[in-house]
Amino acid sequence: MASACRALVATAFICALSTLCLEAPAAAEEPDNGFISLQVENDLFAKLANTDRHYTNGLQISWLSAPRDDMPDWLKNLSAPPLFGTFTDDANVVKVSRRIGVNLGQEIFTPDDTDATGPIAYDRPYAAWLHTTFTLQSVRENAEGAAWQDQWKLDLGVVGPWALGRQVQNGWHKIIDVEQANGWANQLRNEPTLNVSFERAWRSAPTDTRFLGLDTDTIPYGVVALGNAQTYAGAGAIVRLGPNLPDDFGPSRIYPGIGGSDWFHASPGFDWYVFGGGELRGVVRDIFLDGNTFRDSQSVDKKPFVADIKLGAVALYGDTRLSFTHVFRSKEFYGQPKADQFGSITLSFGL
Repeated sequence: MASACRALVATAFICALSTLCLEAPAAAEEPDNGFISLQVENDLFAKLANTDRHYTNGLQISWLSAPRDDMPDWLKNLSAPPLFGTFTDDANVVKVSRRIGVNLGQEIFTPDDTDATGPIAYDRPYAAWLHTTFTLQSVRENAEGAAWQDQWKLDLGVVGPWALGRQVQNGWHKIIDVEQANGWANQLRNEPTLNVSFERAWRSAPTDTRFLGLDTDTIPYGVVALGNAQTYAGAGAIVRLGPNLPDDFGPSRIYPGIGGSDWFHASPGFDWYVFGGGELRGVVRDIFLDGNTFRDSQSVDKKPFVADIKLGAVALYGDTRLSFTHVFRSKEFYGQPKADQFGSITLSFGL
């Protein structure tokens, strides 16, 4: 799987390089276009080692619409929950943008020892999640330039053999002549998944504060998720630093998909920024650790809190954005020998 990711990363960077060779379009004053994003996450990107361990691979393709003015009233009302004004000074909002989106993703999890054929009681089980995510997004900006992004997400998917984790991992390993992961017979059982989440992110208003001659801003966010795949609540923030920060919410992620935005403003030329931050999640349920909901399956004793620290960089040119995020994740279950880390790469195009 790690070798597969090398090929995907190479393809992404080739696509980005070819795009950079084209004349950049004029800057857009409004985020009035849709976007396609291709994402891959893998532990190879962080450790530079050809291993499969814990959250070992994630793939996702996403479509986000241009702002929509034709939504029915019930969707418009849903995009702005009743307590919206309590946190955003609704009377001062001068611009509202609403979008819809859909993602198709797969995440793969394995124990550290992929040579063993039998169950490993002290390590997380084999598992894969194949799912479609439907997104309702709204962004509101006030007169000072501060903005709030609300996202409702509905995940419909499946865990178990139907999620095709064994076929994807070992099929690719066979093509590139890499050793198979031998324990997929012990993976979680088939189970449909239904998850709903709500996320709110704040972006600070532009200021004259500069660091090393560069612009800075802060983007805190909070999330609540409920479902048989994952139930948790969390909060986090990132701080960005760059010569001309775009007015989006930073790059998005696959697992768990908290923070960031798939949309961004087109840049009239090359632009970049770096960022760092973290988040803490209180986890009530995680099917990839707790095991199946209604059937016996392998499981481990999960920790109630999980923290992520992330560092990354973003490059923009015209309507193309390439981002890399390095994630350090705290131990997720009791008996886990050490914390995990992985990298996330996203390539987004304006439509």
